[in-house]
Amino acid sequence: MSTKDYTPEPYVLAPGEGAAGFDASVKASKRSTGGAFTLLESQTRGGAPWHVHSREDEYLYVVSGELNVFCDKQVFRAAPGSFIFLPRGIPHAWDVASDSKATVLMMTVPAMLEEFLGEFHAATSQAAKDIVAEKYGIRFLRNNL
Repeated sequence: MSTKDYTPEPYVLAPGEGAAGFDASVKASKRSTGGAFTLLESQTRGGAPWHVHSREDEYLYVVSGELNVFCDKQVFRAAPGSFIFLPRGIPHAWDVASDSKATVLMMTVPAMLEEFLGEFHAATSQAAKDIVAEKYGIRFLRNNL
């Protein structure tokens, strides 16, 4: 069943629960929101390399830790409580700036992030990762901007 044929139902997740079919990091999925919105809770020491989305906007909310966020030619430091809006079509990257891991709420509108990341991390070569990115309308920028 596609999300076009699915009417989302209200739901509440208890602490430690994830959206149906996902681990606890996925709070809202393409399926659970009818394609409208994705929300992931990421506990990471990493980040995302330079890339650009052609189909969705990306949002980050820093729960703990700090991020360095690069958007086009701007650089931002994002402390706990910071909200970041990264519009589609604008190159961006981010990385954890603090010594320990950061907890970041990662969101996309429309939904897609949980599907993209699942396929991207399962890909076994750079060529396969590039095919996944292209499928989702994401282009990685390998040259520094």
